[in-house]
Amino acid sequence: MGRLDNYEEVKDRLPRFWQSTKGGRIVTEIIDHSENWERVVYKASLFEGDILIATGHAMDWKGKDNQANRTNWVEVCETSAIGRAIANSRFQDPNVPRASREEMEVAQERQKDLDEPKEGHPLIKLINENKLTDKVVTQFFSKRGWVKSGQSWKQATAEKLDEVYGRAKQNPKGFVEAIAA
Repeated sequence: MGRLDNYEEVKDRLPRFWQSTKGGRIVTEIIDHSENWERVVYKASLFEGDILIATGHAMDWKGKDNQANRTNWVEVCETSAIGRAIANSRFQDPNVPRASREEMEVAQERQKDLDEPKEGHPLIKLINENKLTDKVVTQFFSKRGWVKSGQSWKQATAEKLDEVYGRAKQNPKGFVEAIAA
């Protein structure tokens, strides 16, 4: 797993909690989800008897990778929330990173969505051929809400780049003029 080898799995955190607490219990709850349930947010609460000792949250979504999230994203999210709660408690191993391996897998997968598009994308070719600067194109994308404040136009989603290119190829000259204006 490369960079993930340094991160502890939640399954390895749980025994510390169960062995080190009297009357320990873990309560999980879904606190948010998308309308179609393809994204879910969990909250996990750790108790010692009736005393709340830590909470943790996690968000996950269907099909983010080719592993368990293809079918069991809700369960994966619950596990991640439990791992975060343990990391927020005295049961966290001080010799390992606070984030769990599961959290880092989610972070790596989400980072892929933020990576800049490949130079071969037809929209990039069109922009480069017309010598439009990143600053001008970013302003154009920003004004339309296609990227967030502080983001480059190249950080727009692949779907958005494809959509914009679909419009641009219908009238390339008009598109370039609109950006340059």
